Amino acid sequence: MTTSQDVAFELTGWIAGTVRPLHEGVYERRVSDGSFSCWNGLAWNEDAATAAEASTKSVPSRDQNASWRGLTSPSALPCATCGGHTIVDRGQHEETDEDLLGECPDC
Repeated sequence: MTTSQDVAFELTGWIAGTVRPLHEGVYERRVSDGSFSCWNGLAWNEDAATAAEASTKSVPSRDQNASWRGLTSPSALPCATCGGHTIVDRGQHEETDEDLLGECPDC
């Protein structure tokens, strides 16, 4: 059985932080607050220790110009963020108890 931990992904080289990704999603970044951040199309969201955790962040990162890298080609594995479901559960709103469901930023 092959798991995502057993698969070697080919990564791009490090890209200057002033260059923005073409696609929304989680990327590895050289930041002090974590190793991963989600590019939302306009800005980098908060940094996190894992790609899955980065996909749940919605507050802008303090460092918008850190270098980054991503996969050289799409992965054949199900999305690590949502498991292939295309939806991310971000819990419930504190005041209204409304479910905070959203589209996966990596699919």
